[in-house]
Amino acid sequence: MLWWWGLFSTTTLQSGEYGGYRYVYLDAQGLYSKLMKTQNEVSFQLKLQGIVPGSEVTLVMTDPRTTPQDKLLARTGFLISADAEPKAPLKVDTIAKREVVVAEIKAHPLFAYGKAYSALLDYTKEHKTTLHLPTLEIYDHSVLRVEMPLTSDQVTEVDTR
Repeated sequence: MLWWWGLFSTTTLQSGEYGGYRYVYLDAQGLYSKLMKTQNEVSFQLKLQGIVPGSEVTLVMTDPRTTPQDKLLARTGFLISADAEPKAPLKVDTIAKREVVVAEIKAHPLFAYGKAYSALLDYTKEHKTTLHLPTLEIYDHSVLRVEMPLTSDQVTEVDTR
């Protein structure tokens, strides 16, 4: 069972230019482990509006290692098509193409997030840099992909409307 859930899966790392994403989201504050409630609200609103969601996405804005739990910030939702027109309370934004390091793993969420971020932190130590935020998490069909901007001057600009 643990093998199937991905306990023994390894994370692959690669760098490249990725982006061009359009996503719908709601802002979330507090423990990242409780983001599912907000994601479910986005899913509910999309269903009400007749919009088909793509992969689950979360933009992690603050580092849980250095930020108090009640101050953690994220955006969570789904990728959407270019012609989708979500309405309030949903928000829409895009992420342009940018140079990133990608950690990818196929595993149950219980293991995937820890393993992906551990690989990114190992990468930052090896390259004598820090974790650059926001990271973009894309979860689809048991595969987690975490994209981290390569350098702090390439950090994704996000619209804070």
